[in-house]
Amino acid sequence: MAKRFVVEPNGEKFPFSKGILVRSLVKTGLSVEEAYKVADAVSSKFKGTITTKELAEITYKVLKKKFGKKVALKYKELINEKEVLVCQECGKSFSPFSRGILASSIRSAGVDAREAYDIAKEVHETLLRKGKFKITKEELREITSKFLKKKLGEEYAQRYLLWREARKLDKPIVILLGGATGVGKSKLASELAGILEINRTAPTDSIREVMRSMVSKELVPSIHVSSYEAGKVVPSLKALDRDERVVYGFLDQTEKVLTGIEAVINRAIKEKVNVIVEGVHLVPGIADKFKEKAYVVHILLTTLDEEMHKSRFRSREKSSNRVGKKYLKNFRAIRKIQDFLLSLAKEKGVPVVENIDFDQTRDEVLKKITDKLVELTGVKA
Repeated sequence: MAKRFVVEPNGEKFPFSKGILVRSLVKTGLSVEEAYKVADAVSSKFKGTITTKELAEITYKVLKKKFGKKVALKYKELINEKEVLVCQECGKSFSPFSRGILASSIRSAGVDAREAYDIAKEVHETLLRKGKFKITKEELREITSKFLKKKLGEEYAQRYLLWREARKLDKPIVILLGGATGVGKSKLASELAGILEINRTAPTDSIREVMRSMVSKELVPSIHVSSYEAGKVVPSLKALDRDERVVYGFLDQTEKVLTGIEAVINRAIKEKVNVIVEGVHLVPGIADKFKEKAYVVHILLTTLDEEMHKSRFRSREKSSNRVGKKYLKNFRAIRKIQDFLLSLAKEKGVPVVENIDFDQTRDEVLKKITDKLVELTGVKA
């Protein structure tokens, strides 16, 4: 297929992009399907290199013929509103600047959603004002970093740059999000994965489920029950008192599940991909064996207020009455495991974040993770 290029009034030459043309056509009111048909028709009418003015004229004529003069004139009005394009593969492809995408990447620095969008909007307005309609990802990164440094301080700029450079780091990032049952680990892990653009997540409960299918109940009974019930099924723990059975049963299960957790982390290290692992089985201290092969950050999530903790289980009763009641029935054991994890976190120096308000918790965890990674990686603004 012959390559087609478009030349700007300033002499800059870039590849013709159907996707960019489709985007502007959709703004005239065409459906995506209609817009692609028009873009195909336009691309068939020229070969080699044309100017942006010539491209606009060809598009205008195709629109007028297919949809009438009103739609064609609307297109002419729209193309006079200059659009910022970001170089994805310089010299080959561009994509339209997106305030939403930029705001999402700014949030990785620990900036709240509204402020992140305001900064993205300001960056966009600055580019338009300066007539910077073509920009590389590196240039956009540098400009955004400067805005963050000026508005919020150097630490925010460093955090932002860290996540923009994450793919270039010499080791993968491993985030461990631990905590007792019902403190909000799964929801938080999902949110963090979206903000930090980490595609691989692994709940330790899922790892345990896989192990259950491979190992019989008779051979390893502790993995065939919930973490807070393990002490009831391990024969060697029968002589201990109730609270001791809870803790040692939990540790027995954790020891078995850690084999699977380590396999997941080792695979991420081997493939050099970032991963978030969440679950009750992430006991403080587990990160030590991976710190030479990955940038590991371990956070312990808690809910110290008993009534708030119970309320989360009650809310689960609405979707599954049996499960909600089971948690409440074993609430004392769940709290005992949380107490044990808290004491171990203090001993091992693992940061603890209490989950009261989800938005505040997310932002605090994000800040702790990113600050630790800035320290480990040495990324500077």
